[in-house]
Amino acid sequence: MELNDQQQKMLEGENGSGVQKAMEILQAYGDCYEAERLIPVTSVHVAGNFPVLMDEGIEWLEELAGDGTKVRVFTTKNPEMFDPEQVDEMEIPTIYQVRQRRIQEALKSLGLVLTYSCHHYLVGNVPRFGDHIAWASSGSQVFANSVIGARSNRDGDHVALAAAIVGAIPEWGLHLPENRKAEILIDVDGLKFEEYEPTDYKALGWHLGKQVGMKIPAFVNLPSDMHIEGIKGLLYTLTVTGATGLVHLVGITPEAPTAEAAFGGAVPGTPDITVSQKDVDEAFYEISSSSAEKVDLVIFGCPQCSIQEVQEIAALLEGKRVHPDTQLWICTSRWVVTLCERMGLLETLRASGARVVSDVGAADGPHLYLKEKGVRVIAVNSARASYYAHNLFGMDTWFGSTGDCVRTAVSGRWEGKRR
Repeated sequence: MELNDQQQKMLEGENGSGVQKAMEILQAYGDCYEAERLIPVTSVHVAGNFPVLMDEGIEWLEELAGDGTKVRVFTTKNPEMFDPEQVDEMEIPTIYQVRQRRIQEALKSLGLVLTYSCHHYLVGNVPRFGDHIAWASSGSQVFANSVIGARSNRDGDHVALAAAIVGAIPEWGLHLPENRKAEILIDVDGLKFEEYEPTDYKALGWHLGKQVGMKIPAFVNLPSDMHIEGIKGLLYTLTVTGATGLVHLVGITPEAPTAEAAFGGAVPGTPDITVSQKDVDEAFYEISSSSAEKVDLVIFGCPQCSIQEVQEIAALLEGKRVHPDTQLWICTSRWVVTLCERMGLLETLRASGARVVSDVGAADGPHLYLKEKGVRVIAVNSARASYYAHNLFGMDTWFGSTGDCVRTAVSGRWEGKRR
């Protein structure tokens, strides 16, 4: 990979050992994918939490911070394991408090903006169409490519942080226009979209991700008025069972006003994949891993709940109480909690027995300490959360709509779909 004079000096250590290490990472990364050069990035997002970093990663962050290294571009951070303002009430083990504090101090020293949100495009980290970015979050990365039209590969956390320090990323994959063309055609004309909630789009994404894999799909016959929550549900789940980094939602994706534009020319004569409503219904059962009736925890927020989602949950809980043997958590960002307080939603939620936690995501580590407290069976309205909770933390999960989950929280037993 060819470096310019400034980048060569970084590699030789003239800007410090932290910058040198970042350049070494990017050079190895670029060589691996046969990139010809580095290109500037305008935006970076990292996970930067304990389940991703572990102790060795924390030590690396502290080494970078100790050297005086700083990021060169606007860089935000994913949610953490717990709400720092509710540590005592949530009885967070000291071991996790110490680690989260070390991560926070290191990242603050490096110059990151500590949004603690997986909706960073809603809290200031908004690229423009055509911008090159490095987002180490598969859900928001595919959203940036598919809805905003920015350019990012599915970069690992260490690569994204290195890009933030250097201000550039190797030019390969989805950074190149020729690699952004659709490869398979998906026709969803047979689905009952008039009955769809966001959860149905998540089930659709679960089913299709296994068939799409790493290829770039183009969807035709989606509803023209598809709501943003449905778009997020589809995209964020496609990256769980699949590994695509770009999805052409024809008529929605900026690069795909037509199917011809998505494919850069001729469209396949027949769809590569057609989906039936039976396929989507079956996915609901596949996403759930539990058979137990009793539910210990209902948890919303993967990705973190938007204000619209919190409004829906609050309306469903109006005048009701969460079952004494079941917890209900609503994970969101601190700015959404502020909105909830202004709008009187916190009062409704707290009166029902729900817990609103900020700076936390439903798949970003709370299960590490919740499992220690006896939480075994959880209910979620996120296929992404179900996958992580079951496969990374050994939880048994139920997957259903927001209404299913709220009813479950009130009764203490699963109230949604089952075989």
